[in-house]
Amino acid sequence: MFPSDVRKEGEELVIEWDDGHRGLYRIKELRKACPCATCRATKTKPNDDSPLRILQPGEAVPEDLTLLEAEVVGRYALQFRWSDGHHEGIYSFDYLRKLCRCERCRAEEKKNNKGQS
Repeated sequence: MFPSDVRKEGEELVIEWDDGHRGLYRIKELRKACPCATCRATKTKPNDDSPLRILQPGEAVPEDLTLLEAEVVGRYALQFRWSDGHHEGIYSFDYLRKLCRCERCRAEEKKNNKGQS
């Protein structure tokens, strides 16, 4: 499984995979799902029991965020450069497939979630 084409279409990133799958990703959601160590640590930070937690600068995704560049890393991942200066996250192809928001993938996710209830 390898991307044969990666392109922006409006507010979405489209990845055409070599197995024929057409992956759809909302750009802001892709940024929020960054797998880098800094972003993972921020997401798993223990809550201080405050009902209103103040976001740190690295936690907020700017409203005008854009994807500037996508680069293949080896034969296993893509790395994105974002307009907010972030560029550390390496998104494995497997991880990207799990993040896919196309109709088929959402239907499969819904079906799998029903089976777990």
